[in-house]
Amino acid sequence: MKNLFIPLLSIIFLIASCGSNPTPQGDTSKPEGSSGIESSSLSISSESTSKRKEYSSNPMKDPYISRQYYLNHIGDIYTSWKYYRGEGQTIAVIDEGFKGNHEDFAFEDGSSKVSPKSASFTYNNGKVTTKVGINYVDADEASHGTFCAGVASAGINGKGVVGIAPNAKLLLLKTDLKPKSIAEAFHYAADNGATVITISIGSYENYEGDLLNDGSNLKTVFNEPVKYCYDKNIPVISAGGNGASSKKTYPGSVEYVIGVGGLAANSSSEAWSDTTYNASKSDRHIDVMAPSDMMFGCSNYKRDGKEIVYDGGWKGTSFASPQVAGMAALYFEKYPTATAKQFEEALYASCHKIDNNGKYGYGRVDVGKLLDINNTDEVTIRIKANWSSVYVYAWNLDKNKELKAWPGNKLTKSNNEYTITIEPNDYDSIVINDGGNNKSPDIYVSSFIYEKAYSLTSSTKENDYLIGRYS
Repeated sequence: MKNLFIPLLSIIFLIASCGSNPTPQGDTSKPEGSSGIESSSLSISSESTSKRKEYSSNPMKDPYISRQYYLNHIGDIYTSWKYYRGEGQTIAVIDEGFKGNHEDFAFEDGSSKVSPKSASFTYNNGKVTTKVGINYVDADEASHGTFCAGVASAGINGKGVVGIAPNAKLLLLKTDLKPKSIAEAFHYAADNGATVITISIGSYENYEGDLLNDGSNLKTVFNEPVKYCYDKNIPVISAGGNGASSKKTYPGSVEYVIGVGGLAANSSSEAWSDTTYNASKSDRHIDVMAPSDMMFGCSNYKRDGKEIVYDGGWKGTSFASPQVAGMAALYFEKYPTATAKQFEEALYASCHKIDNNGKYGYGRVDVGKLLDINNTDEVTIRIKANWSSVYVYAWNLDKNKELKAWPGNKLTKSNNEYTITIEPNDYDSIVINDGGNNKSPDIYVSSFIYEKAYSLTSSTKENDYLIGRYS
């Protein structure tokens, strides 16, 4: 497959449901210029399907969701959003600072989703000072923390992007990057309402990376606070680290931490070239994989005196970890009595294996499988294009099944459009292409639940590509 970002063409496609229904791990890279474990034996209570809440607001209305290619590579998040959006959950994000009043840190009604218990932590002379309040988490140029928080839980509010758990609250925890401050932040999160914790800062054991040396042993300093969270059924999820090596970073390698490695841009099975990985199955610190390359999301830094509120091209396992944290919020919304162990085992059991030697842990995450959600609606795709030929290629990685060999099924034009019907139960991903003539990159689709149009008649230039938007 080619890049999601596509140049300007006079093309619109509609999808309609017709059925029953060694660098530091905190990488802030920007673009140039700008299982074997089964959870079925575990008893988890949930509301019955007949009483399950169904959300009506459409996430496709948020203007930049079309730029979030990674949503197409974590399972069927769109169908998941129909029933679960993280309601009643709180995601704690530990980083070096945030823009607490970012416009996308808001619920649908415009109210802030940032917890007033958000706090900052600084270590000096053997003591950690904690200051509570949203005003204490702000930091100039703190795009890394802001970006991670947005990936986890940017709201469905008609602005910007959509987080994995858009209805969850955010507990923003700013640290001075010293291990003892971070350890206190773990305790604080566990004691102040966090459902799940995500952290995307860390270092190798010799302090090469983000963390500042306060005399702590990085291999041991996080053990007790992480276990404290785990015992309170609060999963700790961490970026696994960047550097294209099997070297361990901390706290990502600590026991009871779910370490997340990175996938390449617009891929469900290819590792990002700079992700860390496991040396062997028996020495695992990367547990799961999620997208980490060429990410688009919330930011706050100044360029030529102007504040940049959204930005693309970010790279790093930093941005894989909050995706998994968002999934945890959805999971605990569905299974409110579940334990951290049950979430962990369900997460691993739902992953798609990438390799056979455990290099990438249990493999790529799948939110639909994690939540046991299946979209069985029949889907009709209607395409209007100025291409001489239009092909649709559909496949299902789990079933090792494809609609037809690449470039796929050639469509016949009727009434000025090409039409094909797909059964999502058979095929979970679709590419619309021009038959390999290389007139344009492919258009990649995996959202079936929301009727939507993707148009390039109104577009924005980003990283030398013209990006359209969903209507």
